[in-house]
Amino acid sequence: MPANHFFRMRRSVLIIFGGLVLCSCASIHDSPDFERHRYSQVTEPFDRNDVIYFDVTFSAQFPDDDAQAEATRMEWLEDWLKQRKMCGDKGYEIITRRPFEMMEYNPANHDIRYEFKCGSAPAE
Repeated sequence: MPANHFFRMRRSVLIIFGGLVLCSCASIHDSPDFERHRYSQVTEPFDRNDVIYFDVTFSAQFPDDDAQAEATRMEWLEDWLKQRKMCGDKGYEIITRRPFEMMEYNPANHDIRYEFKCGSAPAE
């Protein structure tokens, strides 16, 4: 096989592969879970067993002082609970919604923390 043919074939394979990679990356942003994973997380603290943390980052699309953004955040929380099989049919109760304290451990640099517990009130 001539060397020129080999390089053309190799280039074609790379172009096709690159196109497939770009197409697959574009579809990630269309996922309904993309924003939830990007802007929030649920964690169970090691030093407390009476609450669960739901940490959230604000953005231009999901600002702090917007009722629709807050409703979306509550949908994210419910999706996290379903995905992680937490609370079940018992529901949950949000105990506090607060900004992070200055020296509080916050490696993801989230803006606020909801502290909640399972079982006290049905999810709304």
